[in-house]
Amino acid sequence: MLSIKYIMPGTSLNTQTNREIRYEQRSQQKRVHQQNMDRNCRAEKRVNMLAGISNEVADEISLIINTRRGVPKRGATNNVSFSSYF
Repeated sequence: MLSIKYIMPGTSLNTQTNREIRYEQRSQQKRVHQQNMDRNCRAEKRVNMLAGISNEVADEISLIINTRRGVPKRGATNNVSFSSYF
């Protein structure tokens, strides 16, 4: 006759020991800590990049404004009649 062995659910094949649980918790804490450091580093790079772009735009605008100050505006030029060309 065949004997059937009954295996209790939750045997040691499926459960972790306290040591394994503590190891997993430490590993997860390390991963979370590393992820936070990486996220902070990316945020800092992003802020620095945005500040650099903002400074470049401000410099370009001030350069354009300063170069236009020396050039007379269209309305301020001598009145030239183009009627002789047409």
